[in-house]
Amino acid sequence: MNESLDTWFKREIIAHEPALVRYLARHWPNRQEIFDLRQDIYIRVYDAAAKSRPQSPKSFLFSTARHLIIDRIRRQRIVSIDSVGDVDALNVMIEDISPERRIATRS
Repeated sequence: MNESLDTWFKREIIAHEPALVRYLARHWPNRQEIFDLRQDIYIRVYDAAAKSRPQSPKSFLFSTARHLIIDRIRRQRIVSIDSVGDVDALNVMIEDISPERRIATRS
């Protein structure tokens, strides 16, 4: 059976949209981002299915959702060095550190 990708996607993936939205609402703190997450999940699933259709579409959909959530959480935890910018602005009292400790941290 040589079914079109769009037809397969509607039948096997879009059919689970209400359950997917509930899943995202339970696992993602920012409710305003849920529909953007849903779209990103659909893109990932569609692109993957264009190469090879998954054997268990529903499981693949929810695994993709879980992985996307994990990726987003990891990205949120990364702090850019640029965000610190000026070390002097942090008001760290370097004078309180003993000379021995300063030398130890340099080696």
